[in-house]
Amino acid sequence: MSHSVQDRSRAQWPDLPEGTRLLHGAVVRPPYWLYENGQYLGAELQSVDQQAALQVPGVVACVHMGNFLGVLAVQAEQAQQGAALLDARWATPVAANQAALPADETVATTLSAPDQRYEWQSAAEHQETAWARACYHDKQLYVWAHTQRPAALLIELQALSGLPSEQIHLQDIAGNQADAYDCAMDAAVMAFGRPQAVQVRASHSEVTIGLSVYKGSTERNDLNAYLRATRWQLNTLSGARPSLAAILCGQQDLPSSGPTVKSDYFSAPTPNYDGAAASSDPDSLAQATVFAQESQFDQDCHNLGLDPLEARLEHVSSPQGRELLQRVAEQSDWSAPLPAHQGPLRKGRGLAYSHIVEHIPGQAAREQWSAWAVDVSVDTRQGTLSIDKLTIGHDSTELNNSEHAPESAPALADRLGRWAQQLLNNGVGKGGEGSSDSPVQETGDKPAVQLVKRESAVGQPLAWNQGVELPAAAAIANAIFNASGIRLTSAPFSEQSLALGYQSDKTASNKKRKAWWGALAAVATGTVLSALPWRPAIAPVGQVDTSIFSELAIERGRLVAIAGDCMVCHTAEGGTPNAGGLGLDTPFGTIYTTNITPDKETGIGSWSYKAFERAMREGIHQDGRHLYPAFPYTAFAKISDEDMQSLYAYLMTQEPVKSEVPETKLPFPMNMRPLVAGWNLLFHRDPNAYVPDPTQTVQWNRGAYLVNSSGHCAACHSPRNMLGAEKGGKANFLAGGFADNWEAPALNSLSKAPIPWTEQELYQYLRTGYSPRHGVAAGPMGPVVAGLAELPESDVRAMAHYLSSLNPVESKQEQTHAAQAARLEQDSRSNKDVMVMPGENLFNGACAVCHDPRGGPVLFGARPSLALNSNLHSEHPDNTIQVLMHGITRPAQPTLGSMPGFKNSMNDEQMEDLLNYMRARFAPDKPAWTGLKDKIATIREQKGHL
Repeated sequence: MSHSVQDRSRAQWPDLPEGTRLLHGAVVRPPYWLYENGQYLGAELQSVDQQAALQVPGVVACVHMGNFLGVLAVQAEQAQQGAALLDARWATPVAANQAALPADETVATTLSAPDQRYEWQSAAEHQETAWARACYHDKQLYVWAHTQRPAALLIELQALSGLPSEQIHLQDIAGNQADAYDCAMDAAVMAFGRPQAVQVRASHSEVTIGLSVYKGSTERNDLNAYLRATRWQLNTLSGARPSLAAILCGQQDLPSSGPTVKSDYFSAPTPNYDGAAASSDPDSLAQATVFAQESQFDQDCHNLGLDPLEARLEHVSSPQGRELLQRVAEQSDWSAPLPAHQGPLRKGRGLAYSHIVEHIPGQAAREQWSAWAVDVSVDTRQGTLSIDKLTIGHDSTELNNSEHAPESAPALADRLGRWAQQLLNNGVGKGGEGSSDSPVQETGDKPAVQLVKRESAVGQPLAWNQGVELPAAAAIANAIFNASGIRLTSAPFSEQSLALGYQSDKTASNKKRKAWWGALAAVATGTVLSALPWRPAIAPVGQVDTSIFSELAIERGRLVAIAGDCMVCHTAEGGTPNAGGLGLDTPFGTIYTTNITPDKETGIGSWSYKAFERAMREGIHQDGRHLYPAFPYTAFAKISDEDMQSLYAYLMTQEPVKSEVPETKLPFPMNMRPLVAGWNLLFHRDPNAYVPDPTQTVQWNRGAYLVNSSGHCAACHSPRNMLGAEKGGKANFLAGGFADNWEAPALNSLSKAPIPWTEQELYQYLRTGYSPRHGVAAGPMGPVVAGLAELPESDVRAMAHYLSSLNPVESKQEQTHAAQAARLEQDSRSNKDVMVMPGENLFNGACAVCHDPRGGPVLFGARPSLALNSNLHSEHPDNTIQVLMHGITRPAQPTLGSMPGFKNSMNDEQMEDLLNYMRARFAPDKPAWTGLKDKIATIREQKGHL
């Protein structure tokens, strides 16, 4: 629960015993599983054919124990391919699906359409670090993993191995924040009794915990009737259970561990076993349950006109819980009236409560109570909010437990305040439509935090306990609803949710009327201004007062600059960052980038914010001349006001560099800058910030904002017309283009990738520069990935989520990708026709040591599969020629390894032979490339990118 406010660095694995090789494991789960009252009631494994899996290069063994099934291989991708090729036959109990439904048929019939659904993003930003490693050596079992339930895991490891506790070594991995309880046991099952160590990564397939609410028929004005008629369903297994590996291996009499939410007004959610349920860690499930049930209770109170505090006090049966609620209410001035509305600014107050029981093997159950009261301010015009005050109460049967180190009250208050801000996605760099920290004034101050304990514990030292955080999200959501009338049902949420809520709450007539007048005004104003061949200069400023820029705004601006690749384009080879001078080759000639450091003479040091914004949104220099559209102001115009101001703050606080850049000299008539006014009139008619789509999710809108504004992805990945503008129309959007002599492949349905891009593959590629099923980032994409590594993980996931929506992959289709990849690899190994081609010997001498799928260990960094490589399946050979000619000397991430270029070791004829061979072997269903000779000669003369 506290994961989000701790260090997120990747785990540093300890050295393995000498001579121990590391293998990677992939697990195959049953198509259906159920665990109730200590019994496994799911699908039973009848038979499994391992031959196809064992033929995948790199696969070492298959592991079969009861209903547990896994594959071990040298590489993780090989293990996944092998797992996909296992021919497993399962028998599902006939009455399995019926077991999860309520006995009352009248209630069961309502379960087809939930009245409300709440969602919790289950530690999505930590999924990348959910790993475990196990090693059995010299009759000792070593397990490295992060889990909140080490005592339960130790019991399971003893049951698995039969070893005494002193021969089992469980080590928590610092920085590995996602709970790896399940994959720790997966790794141990596959490693026990083997000479190799095994590493397993937690599945990314489920990161959202969903709780659906079903309301039966009730009497009006009766809260008790509302509560009794409410049913809850989960899309996940219960968090309080043994590991899935232990369940599937058939281990008996294992204790269930983890926190269980005890609600005094709702029944416990029941898992929906209509298909395989998701697996979640117990902490995330507790967060999700409290968020959903406390939000729904608040909504029910509102519908009946009841005070949410009085209603809770009436229904909470625990004396500790009631006392805590009363003390929090008193400290927070719950009964005091809220301030009157001030224009669009509205105040709101919310309350939430939690009571959990945590089962720990060998110890008495621990109970924890927590209550939060939150005061917020909501701007109904902008759809933004801020947290004004937090009043937090906590009680526990282990308040003085020595296992928890005491913290000072300020330290604990700071921790909880940061957690509350994190729930709003209000961290540094989140900027978008809904961020409240301004670059001019410090408006991102932390809220005032009051800590409340039971009366008998006053004066005792404070000890951190994860149960403190549980009610935070619901309390914030309830306060937002109290202020705005908008119910947020997905958490952690962002302020952008409010902007979307306000837009969708407007009536259709208001929308149409305002849109009509707005469009008319925009067209009229834009036509007049854009058509002007020369715009008036904006007076320079003598000195920009940078003292007014907050550190939060400057850091946010730095991340906006990274997302926009400012330094990549505005830094010459070997030059000072952002000092300009890089020559950009365009079909119209070379355009040199400008100096954007705050130097007054050669940079932008004398630019006011008004001049800076005009350049970014309209492509007009401070002196009034038009900028060439090679500067992607058509995309930068979509940047929000908050991000634009932050970017200005960041650039103006950097070190000024005096640097004269070469003058751009395009041939006539392209050198006539006033003609750009006509270009703008045709192709840049909307210089306004991005407006969220109220029909889409917050994550989708965040991704769309980043991709289409600062990210300016379409600048490279969309085709351009004869005038250098991006072609219009939905079919052309991100349909592929060229940039800096490299092909930027299509990201929509026109993608030529042999295996469709999934959201997870897109995320992995954007975050690390490598996708096992597509290849590595090279050329102009390399620096982009290097920059994205510094953005918040949630932003990169949002970009992947949005891009995947342009070419969606059905879940059933996604499940076949590993098998499809294995078949493509197999075809490339068994294609005997290519073995007589001249390129065979060239490939064996230059490429096979790293890329031959016929076998061999991974020697240097990643080993991209050429059978799956998107460039070899493309209609254009440019990228493949670029990489073969110039290599990859500066990979997007150091761990990927570099690749030498063969420009100086192969002549044009050899290069053509190699290209023809690779195309025929690794993309046999594609026609041969044409015009290779001319392409090779042209690219040989180019400088190369990376």
